[in-house]
Amino acid sequence: MPRTARVFQRSVCYHVMNRGVNRQDIFFDDTDHQRFVELAAEYKARFGVKVYHWVLMSNHYHLLIEAAYSNLRPFVGGLQQVYAQYHHARHQSSGVFWQGRFKSKPVEIGDYLVKGGRYIERNPVRAGMADAAWDYRWSSARFYVQGEPDGLTDFNSHLGEMTDRDRRSYGEILISGAEDNWVLNCQKHRVIGSNEFASRFRIEQGRSRLKRGRPACNSSEIV
Repeated sequence: MPRTARVFQRSVCYHVMNRGVNRQDIFFDDTDHQRFVELAAEYKARFGVKVYHWVLMSNHYHLLIEAAYSNLRPFVGGLQQVYAQYHHARHQSSGVFWQGRFKSKPVEIGDYLVKGGRYIERNPVRAGMADAAWDYRWSSARFYVQGEPDGLTDFNSHLGEMTDRDRRSYGEILISGAEDNWVLNCQKHRVIGSNEFASRFRIEQGRSRLKRGRPACNSSEIV
Protein backbone atom coordinates (compact mmCIF):
# COMPACT_ATOMS: atom_id res chain seq x y z
CA MET A 1 0.00 0.00 0.00
CA PRO A 2 1.63 3.32 -1.04
CA ARG A 3 2.46 5.81 1.65
CA THR A 4 0.45 9.01 1.83
CA ALA A 5 2.68 11.95 0.95
CA ARG A 6 3.38 14.47 3.65
CA VAL A 7 2.20 18.03 3.11
CA PHE A 8 4.77 20.69 3.84
CA GLN A 9 5.36 24.41 4.09
CA ARG A 10 7.92 26.60 5.80
CA SER A 11 6.13 26.50 9.16
CA VAL A 12 2.71 25.11 9.98
CA CYS A 13 0.71 23.39 12.70
CA TYR A 14 0.49 19.61 12.63
CA HIS A 15 -1.53 16.98 14.45
CA VAL A 16 1.07 14.30 15.12
CA MET A 17 0.34 10.86 16.55
CA ASN A 18 1.67 7.33 16.77
CA ARG A 19 0.97 4.18 18.75
CA GLY A 20 2.78 1.11 19.96
CA VAL A 21 3.26 -1.76 17.52
CA ASN A 22 0.22 -4.06 17.52
CA ARG A 23 -1.43 -1.44 19.75
CA GLN A 24 0.74 -2.50 22.67
CA ASP A 25 1.13 -0.14 25.64
CA ILE A 26 3.98 2.32 25.44
CA PHE A 27 3.39 3.95 28.83
CA PHE A 28 3.28 1.58 31.82
CA ASP A 29 3.32 4.08 34.68
CA ASP A 30 3.86 7.72 35.66
CA THR A 31 7.62 7.36 35.26
CA ASP A 32 7.19 6.47 31.58
CA HIS A 33 4.76 9.34 31.02
CA GLN A 34 7.07 11.81 32.72
CA ARG A 35 10.08 10.65 30.71
CA PHE A 36 8.22 11.18 27.44
CA VAL A 37 7.21 14.70 28.54
CA GLU A 38 10.83 15.50 29.46
CA LEU A 39 12.13 14.20 26.14
CA ALA A 40 9.46 16.08 24.18
CA ALA A 41 10.39 19.30 25.99
CA GLU A 42 14.05 18.70 25.22
CA TYR A 43 13.45 18.01 21.53
CA LYS A 44 11.03 20.90 21.03
CA ALA A 45 13.71 23.26 22.37
CA ARG A 46 16.31 21.71 20.10
CA PHE A 47 14.23 22.07 16.93
CA GLY A 48 12.26 25.25 17.64
CA VAL A 49 8.91 23.45 17.89
CA LYS A 50 5.88 24.67 19.84
CA VAL A 51 3.60 22.12 21.50
CA TYR A 52 0.13 23.66 21.89
CA HIS A 53 -1.95 20.63 22.92
CA TRP A 54 -1.10 17.03 23.78
CA VAL A 55 -2.18 13.84 25.51
CA LEU A 56 -0.42 10.60 26.38
CA MET A 57 -2.67 7.55 26.43
CA SER A 58 -1.62 4.04 27.40
CA ASN A 59 -0.70 2.87 23.90
CA HIS A 60 -0.47 6.08 21.86
CA TYR A 61 0.14 9.81 21.98
CA HIS A 62 -1.19 12.95 20.27
CA LEU A 63 0.72 16.22 19.82
CA LEU A 64 -0.64 19.39 18.22
CA ILE A 65 2.49 21.30 17.30
CA GLU A 66 3.82 24.15 15.20
CA ALA A 67 7.04 23.43 13.36
CA ALA A 68 8.98 24.19 10.20
CA TYR A 69 8.58 21.22 7.87
CA SER A 70 12.33 20.66 7.83
CA ASN A 71 12.22 20.17 11.62
CA LEU A 72 9.12 17.97 11.77
CA ARG A 73 10.82 14.65 11.11
CA PRO A 74 13.92 15.33 13.28
CA PHE A 75 11.67 16.39 16.16
CA VAL A 76 9.20 13.52 16.07
CA GLY A 77 11.60 10.88 14.78
CA GLY A 78 14.25 11.78 17.34
CA LEU A 79 11.74 11.85 20.17
CA GLN A 80 10.33 8.46 19.22
CA GLN A 81 13.73 6.85 18.83
CA VAL A 82 15.07 8.05 22.17
CA TYR A 83 11.87 7.15 24.01
CA ALA A 84 11.87 3.64 22.51
CA GLN A 85 15.49 3.19 23.64
CA TYR A 86 14.58 4.36 27.13
CA HIS A 87 11.56 2.06 27.26
CA HIS A 88 13.51 -1.02 26.13
CA ALA A 89 16.24 -0.33 28.68
CA ARG A 90 13.87 0.24 31.58
CA HIS A 91 11.46 -2.59 30.85
CA GLN A 92 14.02 -5.04 29.43
CA SER A 93 12.20 -5.34 26.11
CA SER A 94 13.39 -5.36 22.50
CA GLY A 95 12.23 -5.28 18.91
CA VAL A 96 9.97 -2.97 16.92
CA PHE A 97 8.35 -0.41 19.20
CA TRP A 98 6.22 1.95 17.08
CA GLN A 99 3.36 1.12 14.69
CA GLY A 100 5.12 2.35 11.56
CA ARG A 101 6.06 5.95 10.85
CA PHE A 102 4.28 8.70 12.73
CA LYS A 103 1.19 10.37 11.24
CA SER A 104 1.15 14.13 10.72
CA LYS A 105 -1.72 16.21 9.33
CA PRO A 106 -1.48 19.97 8.72
CA VAL A 107 -3.94 21.97 10.82
CA GLU A 108 -5.28 25.39 9.87
CA ILE A 109 -4.82 28.11 12.49
CA GLY A 110 -8.08 29.37 13.95
CA ASP A 111 -11.11 27.27 14.90
CA TYR A 112 -9.49 24.13 13.52
CA LEU A 113 -6.48 24.53 15.80
CA VAL A 114 -8.47 25.45 18.91
CA LYS A 115 -11.14 22.77 18.57
CA GLY A 116 -8.63 20.17 17.48
CA GLY A 117 -6.66 20.86 20.65
CA ARG A 118 -9.69 20.33 22.87
CA TYR A 119 -10.55 17.15 20.99
CA ILE A 120 -7.09 15.79 21.78
CA GLU A 121 -7.47 16.69 25.45
CA ARG A 122 -10.80 14.87 25.66
CA ASN A 123 -9.25 11.51 24.75
CA PRO A 124 -9.13 10.26 28.37
CA VAL A 125 -12.80 11.23 28.88
CA ARG A 126 -13.95 9.38 25.76
CA ALA A 127 -11.88 6.38 26.88
CA GLY A 128 -13.53 6.37 30.31
CA MET A 129 -10.24 7.13 32.08
CA ALA A 130 -11.37 10.43 33.63
CA ASP A 131 -14.62 12.28 34.32
CA ALA A 132 -13.06 15.61 33.34
CA ALA A 133 -10.18 16.14 30.95
CA TRP A 134 -8.16 18.10 33.52
CA ASP A 135 -8.43 15.22 36.03
CA TYR A 136 -6.10 13.28 33.75
CA ARG A 137 -2.55 14.28 34.50
CA TRP A 138 -0.89 13.51 31.19
CA SER A 139 -2.37 16.11 28.87
CA SER A 140 -2.41 19.86 28.32
CA ALA A 141 -5.96 20.24 29.72
CA ARG A 142 -4.78 21.27 33.22
CA PHE A 143 -2.62 23.97 31.67
CA TYR A 144 -5.60 25.60 29.96
CA VAL A 145 -8.30 25.03 32.58
CA GLN A 146 -6.34 25.43 35.81
CA GLY A 147 -3.32 27.41 34.62
CA GLU A 148 -0.99 24.67 35.86
CA PRO A 149 2.42 24.58 34.07
CA ASP A 150 3.39 21.11 32.90
CA GLY A 151 6.83 21.65 31.41
CA LEU A 152 5.69 20.99 27.86
CA THR A 153 2.67 23.08 26.78
CA ASP A 154 3.17 26.33 24.86
CA PHE A 155 0.20 28.66 25.20
CA ASN A 156 -2.05 28.64 22.14
CA SER A 157 -2.50 32.38 21.64
CA HIS A 158 -5.44 31.77 19.32
CA LEU A 159 -7.49 31.10 22.45
CA GLY A 160 -7.23 34.74 23.47
CA GLU A 161 -5.98 36.03 26.81
CA MET A 162 -7.39 33.12 28.86
CA THR A 163 -8.80 35.05 31.81
CA ASP A 164 -10.40 33.13 34.68
CA ARG A 165 -13.70 33.37 32.84
CA ASP A 166 -12.09 32.05 29.66
CA ARG A 167 -10.65 29.08 31.57
CA ARG A 168 -14.07 28.26 32.98
CA SER A 169 -15.58 28.46 29.51
CA TYR A 170 -12.81 26.24 28.14
CA GLY A 171 -13.54 23.68 30.85
CA GLU A 172 -17.27 23.77 30.14
CA ILE A 173 -16.63 23.02 26.47
CA LEU A 174 -14.33 20.15 27.43
CA ILE A 175 -17.06 18.72 29.64
CA SER A 176 -19.77 19.06 27.00
CA GLY A 177 -17.85 17.47 24.14
CA ALA A 178 -19.93 19.63 21.80
CA GLU A 179 -17.14 19.80 19.21
CA ASP A 180 -16.29 16.09 19.07
CA ASN A 181 -18.37 15.12 16.03
CA TRP A 182 -17.13 18.01 13.93
CA VAL A 183 -13.47 17.38 14.77
CA LEU A 184 -13.89 13.63 14.25
CA ASN A 185 -15.14 14.37 10.74
CA CYS A 186 -12.14 16.62 10.12
CA GLN A 187 -9.76 13.86 11.21
CA LYS A 188 -10.85 11.81 8.19
CA HIS A 189 -9.28 14.32 5.81
CA ARG A 190 -5.68 14.75 4.70
CA VAL A 191 -5.65 18.33 5.92
CA ILE A 192 -7.50 19.60 8.98
CA GLY A 193 -8.71 22.89 7.60
CA SER A 194 -10.59 24.52 4.75
CA ASN A 195 -10.16 23.67 1.08
CA GLU A 196 -8.57 27.12 0.63
CA PHE A 197 -5.99 26.20 3.27
CA ALA A 198 -5.30 22.84 1.62
CA SER A 199 -4.82 24.41 -1.79
CA ARG A 200 -1.83 26.44 -0.56
CA PHE A 201 0.28 23.37 0.05
CA ARG A 202 2.66 21.41 -2.10
CA ILE A 203 3.11 17.66 -1.74
CA GLU A 204 6.42 16.10 -0.75
CA GLN A 205 6.41 13.49 -3.49
CA GLY A 206 6.05 16.06 -6.22
CA ARG A 207 2.40 15.77 -7.20
CA SER A 208 -0.81 16.77 -5.46
CA ARG A 209 -2.93 14.07 -3.93
CA LEU A 210 -5.28 16.64 -2.49
CA LYS A 211 -7.25 16.65 -5.73
CA ARG A 212 -8.52 13.12 -5.09
CA GLY A 213 -11.34 12.69 -2.58
CA ARG A 214 -12.12 15.28 0.09
CA PRO A 215 -8.82 16.84 1.12
CA ALA A 216 -10.10 19.12 3.87
CA CYS A 217 -13.01 20.05 6.07
CA ASN A 218 -15.64 22.42 4.73
CA SER A 219 -15.42 25.64 6.72
CA SER A 220 -19.23 25.71 6.85
CA GLU A 221 -19.11 22.59 9.04
CA ILE A 222 -17.57 24.50 11.95
CA VAL A 223 -19.93 24.41 14.92
